[in-house]
Amino acid sequence: MYEPGNNLARDMFLAPETRRLFPDWPEIAAQTAAALRAEADPRDPRTARLVAELKADDDFRSLWARHDARPSRDELKRFVHPVVGELALRRQALTVAGAEQQVIIAYQAVPGSPSAAALARLL
Repeated sequence: MYEPGNNLARDMFLAPETRRLFPDWPEIAAQTAAALRAEADPRDPRTARLVAELKADDDFRSLWARHDARPSRDELKRFVHPVVGELALRRQALTVAGAEQQVIIAYQAVPGSPSAAALARLL
């Protein structure tokens, strides 16, 4: 989960620990399904395989059936970290130039916030 090489959409729906990571899991899951619909190429066989795999999850099937399509934007996400507790972090997605479908996702706390202090305790 949240490790290089992992598919975040797959983890969102198929990794049980992800549901505990996000206190707002239903909203984050809905955003994930809508972003997948908006951003993935439906003609790409990898997308078709991923969607077929995710349809094993009842929540994903229900969200996918809505046909919501919203690209992922910079947004605030709340996490529950097992050591420092709740974190509110701004998510930013950066597309890698020249790399097919590669994105770097960075999370940042507001300077001086309780989340920034919590992140500093992890260093």
